[in-house]
Amino acid sequence: MIVKCGDDLRQELLAYQLLLQFQAIWMQERVPLRLRPYAVVVTSSDSGLLEPVVNAEHGNVNSEEFLNAQRNFVQSCAAYCLVCYLMQVKDRHNGNILLDREGHIIHIDFGFILSCSPRNLGFENSPFKLTEEFAEVMGGVDSDMYNYFKILMLQGFLAARKNMDKCLQLVEIMQTGSQLPCFNRGASTVRAMRERFHMNLTEQQLGTLIDDLVETSMHSLTTKLYDGFQYLTNGIL
Repeated sequence: MIVKCGDDLRQELLAYQLLLQFQAIWMQERVPLRLRPYAVVVTSSDSGLLEPVVNAEHGNVNSEEFLNAQRNFVQSCAAYCLVCYLMQVKDRHNGNILLDREGHIIHIDFGFILSCSPRNLGFENSPFKLTEEFAEVMGGVDSDMYNYFKILMLQGFLAARKNMDKCLQLVEIMQTGSQLPCFNRGASTVRAMRERFHMNLTEQQLGTLIDDLVETSMHSLTTKLYDGFQYLTNGIL
């Protein structure tokens, strides 16, 4: 376990619970999306324990291993894109996105979710972190894997919508009497999350929305600028 002091890990705990909920929903609905939630134990208002993420690296590529890793990459990338949009996860620089030996993407550090962002500037206005490099791993924007990625996002979104109340209930419970930064907009935090499920859209309209979200994220100037800022200030490539 990793011991952390001087940080309020209750937001990490909320994120962990939401990730578990989304993972359970997709397993129940038989959608092959993959998340890797890591355990969080809150011991006080400024300390706690985090489960370390192991095997966060990638090895040599050969044809069969690469195809398996590519599929794992696509399935996990689609999963985290959805949760990053629905939960409004920010501070998505490359130091907070890991890759395990099997090709799965793993997001860490959920200190900025829902209503809060670094310095509360709202600089990262992309729906989620999706770069041209990610698309290249999938085989390019004209590849079958890239199309599979968008199909998975639609299937995952539809499954999440069916179970929206389970996710919102977790947020509402944690919000009650809370002073956490992620609830700094009060009741509008839950209302905004509810709106992001787009319950008013048909399946076809939701597919169009996903295409728009993917295109917006792929060509986001603020994503490029934020990655550049992290490289200049923290040396994060």
